Amino acid sequence: MSSDFFRKLKSNVEALPEHVPLQILSESGREPFTFRRIWDETMKISQLLVRHIQPGDTVGILMENHPRWGIAFLAAQSSGARIVPFDILHSAKTLAYLVQHSDCKYLISSEEFSPKLQKVQNLLPTPLPGLISGSKIPGYEHWDSALNLSSSETTLPLVESDPDSTFLLVYTSGTTGNPKGVMLTPRSIYLTVKSVLDAVAISHRDHILSVLPLYHMLALMANFLAPLYMGARVTYLDALDAGRILQCFRNEKVTIFVCVPQFYYLLHRRIFQEIEGKDLLSRFLFQILFKFSNVINTLVGWNPGKLFFRPIHRNFGKLRLFAVGGARFDPDVLFSFRNLGFQFAQAFGMTETSAVTTMAYASGLGSVGLALPHSEIKIHNANVDGIGEVLIKGPHLMKGYWKNEEETQKILTNGWLNSGDLGYLDSKGFLYITGRKKDVIVLSSGKNIYPEEIEHAYMQKCPHISEMCVIGVEKDRGQEAIHAIVVPDYNYIKTQQIVNVAGIIRYQLENISQELPTYKRVRSFDIRQEPLPRTPTRKLKRFEIEQQFHERENTRKRPTETQETLPQDSVEERLFQLLRETGKIAVINRSMSLEFDCGFDSLERVEFLSQIQDAFRIRIDDDAAMTIFTIEDLAETIRKRLDQDSDIRFTVEKLSWAKILESPLNEEESRETHRVLRRRLFVESLYFFLSRCIWILGKIFFRLRFEGKKNLSIPEPHMICPNHLSYVDGFMLSAGLPFSTLKRMFYVGYSNYFKPGTLTGYLGSLIKVIPVDPDRNLRQALRLGAYGLKENLVLGIFPEGERSIDGRLKSFRKGPAILSREVQVKVIPTAIIGTFNVWSRGSSRFRMYPVTIRFGEPIEPHADESYEQFNLRLKSAVEFLLQDKS
Repeated sequence: MSSDFFRKLKSNVEALPEHVPLQILSESGREPFTFRRIWDETMKISQLLVRHIQPGDTVGILMENHPRWGIAFLAAQSSGARIVPFDILHSAKTLAYLVQHSDCKYLISSEEFSPKLQKVQNLLPTPLPGLISGSKIPGYEHWDSALNLSSSETTLPLVESDPDSTFLLVYTSGTTGNPKGVMLTPRSIYLTVKSVLDAVAISHRDHILSVLPLYHMLALMANFLAPLYMGARVTYLDALDAGRILQCFRNEKVTIFVCVPQFYYLLHRRIFQEIEGKDLLSRFLFQILFKFSNVINTLVGWNPGKLFFRPIHRNFGKLRLFAVGGARFDPDVLFSFRNLGFQFAQAFGMTETSAVTTMAYASGLGSVGLALPHSEIKIHNANVDGIGEVLIKGPHLMKGYWKNEEETQKILTNGWLNSGDLGYLDSKGFLYITGRKKDVIVLSSGKNIYPEEIEHAYMQKCPHISEMCVIGVEKDRGQEAIHAIVVPDYNYIKTQQIVNVAGIIRYQLENISQELPTYKRVRSFDIRQEPLPRTPTRKLKRFEIEQQFHERENTRKRPTETQETLPQDSVEERLFQLLRETGKIAVINRSMSLEFDCGFDSLERVEFLSQIQDAFRIRIDDDAAMTIFTIEDLAETIRKRLDQDSDIRFTVEKLSWAKILESPLNEEESRETHRVLRRRLFVESLYFFLSRCIWILGKIFFRLRFEGKKNLSIPEPHMICPNHLSYVDGFMLSAGLPFSTLKRMFYVGYSNYFKPGTLTGYLGSLIKVIPVDPDRNLRQALRLGAYGLKENLVLGIFPEGERSIDGRLKSFRKGPAILSREVQVKVIPTAIIGTFNVWSRGSSRFRMYPVTIRFGEPIEPHADESYEQFNLRLKSAVEFLLQDKS
């Protein structure tokens, strides 16, 4: 880098010697570095280096984010070295390869990486000399000792560098092969720093929070070189944790924060999840102010967000600017933050362009900005929409790839760099990025799919998902479709007390799909337990993820080799025996998921937990059950519940649903059931009157008609089981029921829809809905249903458990089959036709369409058939009724 940087640094030292431009915040506390300390330590380390290396030799840096990382960088630069910042996440094998490939002669590191360093040294042909900060390590010079060496007074840099020499060697992440070394010059780096500072005003009064790794160009530029040049303060945080970052915003009075899109997506979700947790009035007021802010921003150009949303901004202290780079940023999230009152600067670039090529700050919101003064941009091979590959030209480009002329020629053509990013330019020259060329999924229809766009469309509306990666997979007849690899957000899921993780994610994905064009919809998905592999800037390593997906697909076709764990104690010994008797798994590892590895669906989970309670003579309440995801969780819960003084005898008797349904209701359940199911003549009469009003309106607007009503004349308790297409199904169904049936009808409904104190809660009590959470209280739901049937009532229940997403009949759940067989009641199969066209799931449109409801002949349970066999009969009966009989 130009010696201008050192001249500016020296002027800062002379003007503000005790000012703290760099500091580290860790669990052990705060360590500040003043301008005077930075200058002195840089001088001492630089003088040490010139005794070990020649100008042009390569010096590597392998350190965590810390002010000493920056001092090591400045010292290596001052000594005339070629600098290689090493990725701390690389394996010892990869690091050893890079040390040799870069011709590294000296390494600056810290004690944190001493175990990895030893492995690297063992892989090298000759030992690599180095300097270590922290505790002393044999074989290396020590940082503190170097600071105590006597030295002559001089100035920095000790060695002047050629502005066009290879000053920085930055290795790419290497997702599809060995990393490539990007050769950058002092001129390219200095030009970029100057352009960034011209675009975004930074002063010594600013405070920048840094969480990105300094070995990446974006962080090196934005979180070290640019702020140090201007005398701003930078605080390095040792963890990318949202809670600690927000705490740092408040406590440290941070004014600028630079990060990658992934963090802002998580922050955006967190803000709006908190809004969703507010009461109805607060949510309504928020939406009004949010939309009003959007209108004022759009029409007037003034942002009232800080005024409207003061409680949100209080969490961010003195923050004045968010900055984002490193990957495509979803415009919807950007505008959402804008409406909340946050100012954003957005940059686009890559390591090969010295980190930054374009920037949007005061204008061009939604784009990545205009080209910086020293840059040129053009779009190559644009399609009909103007989208093509972004080509870049200018003195900030790399010289090429170190020792890799073949790859250099691929990316550099006639002075233009092929970025690999797809985008377009608007009439004012603002650049818009749509995705990576190599990541585009081309469907058999010819449609281009940009994965990041699809991923964020789903993730911003599904809080149950922590990470998602979409890939193209071959489906029927060789056609390619979108497949999602999903990592659940287990922290959020636990707060919602959900155990059927796959079920809730599938349901949410189906809902969100209805808002997207057909070709952009996710058609299938897999649940993944471990985090997705990412680059230092949090980009998905798509090539690696796709490889892992295909490897897992191949593994599914052959027996898996799960490592078995032996029982730790008598609890696990008994638990493992019970697990084997289910016939679900043969090899047991305590880390296995009950849902994904053992294959328990919701009802099987209830059965097994009931058997556990009976076998160990303990009680696992619903709240505790919601925290059980793995075999290890279950074993720990059993240990906590066991009375150590009691005589626990193991039983292998399998607890049947008959026994579960016979167990008496507890006091709270009895009180709630009595409140809902008690006879109220006035309410029942009002319900009948309203149902007849719906019947009249249905006749007028939907040509509503009923067939097979004679099948409803059953005096004994029974169930009515229709298919489920729409929110209006229950209303339409009730409209055709005779008073003799209607007054006996009750439902078991999803508690989220029938909360006490709400309008739907009041309507639910009117039509006798017992609100339960079928995921959290499935056992309770079936017992309450059985109780109502034993009281000679009629239960209305949808066997599919949810509304159809496409109008077709979904698989039937076992709940109705269990109730019918164990309580010995008949079931009336029912077909609802047309309501999908009236108001389909995932749609806000309400249309007039003919509706028909058919009641079939009652089905009697057989004592010798399984639940699955009963379900098959019931589903076949409903399918027959759904057939066109015109």
